[in-house]
Amino acid sequence: MVKKTFTLIEIIFVIVILGLISVGSFKAIEMLYQRYYQVNTITKFSILSQTLLDEVSTILYYRTPLTAIGYDPDSGEFKKLEDINDEKYKIFEWISEAYDAKKHFGFDIKTGYTGFIDMDASDRDTLTLVSKDFNITDINNSLNAIFDNNQDLNKTTAVIFAGNLDTGVESDDYNNSFGWHGYEHDKVFLINKFKQVGNDANLTMTSDIEGNKIYSKYYLATSAWGIARGKDINKTADCLNGLDVDDNTLLLFYNYRPWKNKTFCADPHTNKSETIEGNVSILARDITAFKVKAVDYHIELKVQFSKEMYRGSDKNITITKQKVTF
Repeated sequence: MVKKTFTLIEIIFVIVILGLISVGSFKAIEMLYQRYYQVNTITKFSILSQTLLDEVSTILYYRTPLTAIGYDPDSGEFKKLEDINDEKYKIFEWISEAYDAKKHFGFDIKTGYTGFIDMDASDRDTLTLVSKDFNITDINNSLNAIFDNNQDLNKTTAVIFAGNLDTGVESDDYNNSFGWHGYEHDKVFLINKFKQVGNDANLTMTSDIEGNKIYSKYYLATSAWGIARGKDINKTADCLNGLDVDDNTLLLFYNYRPWKNKTFCADPHTNKSETIEGNVSILARDITAFKVKAVDYHIELKVQFSKEMYRGSDKNITITKQKVTF
């Protein structure tokens, strides 16, 4: 019996077919992986974008009205948020009231402060404001826990009056209202000394309060806050040591006080009279755009996540989401 063997042509033919099958299988597997990667990334970005906007919206809810600005890190210029229609103001900053130290009612009772002044008991001649239901110890403990320091809050905290409509006190010279980036702080009044008197407190102000209108409602200001992408800051700043920050990293800056001639710790364009201060946290990565717009009395937030479809690809997976906060 003669045993039949494969010819060289048949072997080559089989190899070619197996090669085509392998290539086809590889392509199919590659496409399945890419599809999985796209779906997974889109789902991840969708969740992260909503979480990010909710988080920022919550922080912004306690902003002090009129203090929000857009800041140009290249020139050092800034504008009131309502006046901005230029893309160059890439960094968003505002002053927040000390909500965590504020008096709360209900199940979680805090005895911090109410934010109201007894106008009759206050004395302009001695620069003394009598703040109702103001617990100095509770406020110190709350704020020092937030900012992780043990400093006395004298000459650190400040008062910003709410004005007639709780929107703040308007000024003809906005640049010099809140102390932003080397300017004066004509509408932010530094507390020079606290004194507990029963449930109330006497707040002795600096002489800046002289000649200004006093309102019964005020915001206790303890920190400014800022949001910026890594692309627009000084990535060599000491406060970023140990953090993996690239151009598309979104950062939250806090614990700095413009009314004390301070700016956030990674400001790339500090005024000669300014010094840096504060802390920083990473909010999100893969952020290719973060925009803030003021319309009437609310703020519109827009965020864009983007990432390569796969390594070396010229196509991106992009998710854009918006949210309005009041």
